[in-house]
Amino acid sequence: MEENTLLHRQVHPSFIQGDRLSSLVFSSQTFKPTPKDEKCLSVYNGDKYQPDESYEHYVDTEMESVGVVSVSLQECNDIELPVVEDNIPFDGHSFIDYRDKSNSQIKKKATLLKKKATERGWQYRP
Repeated sequence: MEENTLLHRQVHPSFIQGDRLSSLVFSSQTFKPTPKDEKCLSVYNGDKYQPDESYEHYVDTEMESVGVVSVSLQECNDIELPVVEDNIPFDGHSFIDYRDKSNSQIKKKATLLKKKATERGWQYRP
């Protein structure tokens, strides 16, 4: 992956703030790993998936998403969040690695990534 590679993240319907579809605002929870993630936040490698392709792949696995937002590899590196391209469970899978971060650090870094993704705007909305 290059520094400008986008990392696509699916936005779960529960992470939407407000109820106006035309102005969906997603929460920083989008970039905060849940306990089942074991501090490894799944993303799609933008070198292998376009935003719409990542959405289709995700919902084809019977998961829910209202759209795709993205941050770059460089934006993660800038806040000392490594990105691991593991290609597990599928080619193109990567994760943002929060494993050495405290809960307060996770919250702060998730908020920073949400800000970057918000500035970039929705990359795909069905």
